[in-house]
Amino acid sequence: MMKEMCLTLTRRGRVLRLLSDLLLGLALGLLAYEALTGAFTWREQGRLRAVFEHAARADAVEASSASTNDWDFAGWASQDAAYWRRLAEGGVFGKIVAPSAGIDAVVVKGVSREDLKLGPGWVTSTDVPGRTGNTGISGHRTTYLAPFRRLDELRDGDTIDFYSPYRRYRYRVYRKMAVTPDRVDVMASTVQPQLTLTACHPPYSARYRLVVQARLVSVRRLAVR
Repeated sequence: MMKEMCLTLTRRGRVLRLLSDLLLGLALGLLAYEALTGAFTWREQGRLRAVFEHAARADAVEASSASTNDWDFAGWASQDAAYWRRLAEGGVFGKIVAPSAGIDAVVVKGVSREDLKLGPGWVTSTDVPGRTGNTGISGHRTTYLAPFRRLDELRDGDTIDFYSPYRRYRYRVYRKMAVTPDRVDVMASTVQPQLTLTACHPPYSARYRLVVQARLVSVRRLAVR
């Protein structure tokens, strides 16, 4: 009897060790994958930042000096709208900065699997930043540098800045929610200009979408460089 109990305990110990080794292996594999994808996106974000800065310098000859007008759309059609109209898939759409959530990333045009490896992506079926419309941007919360990892930390009243080569669009958060993936209405066009950020929720799951929405509160032209 005692011998059988010992054998049972030995087998149980082996199973537990096997499970422990398996879980450890999975954890290490996940960490390695996060590191590899993060390194790729970090390199690509550096390249895209250089492209964005070059575009801002090249286009600055068409823009005026920094404006103190908090709603400055003068020249928008020939500047921002024209820039986005000629932009290719995967091209630099702009830059998004939200300090309270640790977000500072170059945004690309498109949300395909390959686009989102480069950084957050503008949902091309939504509006561009302007006097009206809803601008949708999606990004990863895990892997590929996880630009929206801390998206859930945004609170009502927090500011989100979006930069084109010509302007800084400032938005103020007014709503945050988790919805099912079929809730495409969150990206619907609006009369009042706003920004909608989305990411999978919770991290490592696609069960829900975390949605943060913010209203446009100011638009300022950037200084000539």
